[in-house]
Amino acid sequence: MIDASVCLAAAVYRLGFGAQSEISAANSWVTETELYQWGDEAVKRLSREISLFINYSTSTMTQAYLATYTLSPRHVYTLLAAVVTTSESQILRPTTVRELYALDAAWPSTPGFPRRASLDAGPVGTITLYPLPTAAGYTVAQLEQEIPDDVSAAAPQVAVPAVLEPYVTYAMLAGARGKESEAAMPEMSDHFRQRLSLYEQVMRHLWGGGQ
Repeated sequence: MIDASVCLAAAVYRLGFGAQSEISAANSWVTETELYQWGDEAVKRLSREISLFINYSTSTMTQAYLATYTLSPRHVYTLLAAVVTTSESQILRPTTVRELYALDAAWPSTPGFPRRASLDAGPVGTITLYPLPTAAGYTVAQLEQEIPDDVSAAAPQVAVPAVLEPYVTYAMLAGARGKESEAAMPEMSDHFRQRLSLYEQVMRHLWGGGQ
């Protein structure tokens, strides 16, 4: 767990301010809100590029003869899915809609116990089970990558390893120096973004890539 307020404090001094209170002045070329926003954007990027924000979700329950279910609004992609009942668990094989049609031309209406799951057979943001579950109350369990909570002054905590604190700081510095203002330094913004890229390469090696 890291604290983005600590990252912000580190960024403020490296941007040439004598105290954090100076960025609240009316004539400041950058604001605290902007710094948090750039930190938040970096964290959101990690949710898509690096497998850091993993959650085991059991919030979806089957309905009889309903194949498609809405995913969490924070869902990015599913690592593993299963249908769980009181007596058994069935790992769902990831299957594209094209593969479903090749497997069974009448797949949308074929009933049975689900054994496959598709993320592109229904609307965006849904998961589709095949065959159609014939009973209600089964748990659709998913190990999924999610978008983390928004990073802000009111909620600065980010559930990532502490070693990534500089990553958020560099994101704030890159945003600030890339902002069109009297203090803009495009070359420094590029430098900080290159550092972000190096961090991401290490993260992919340690934790794996995203979707």
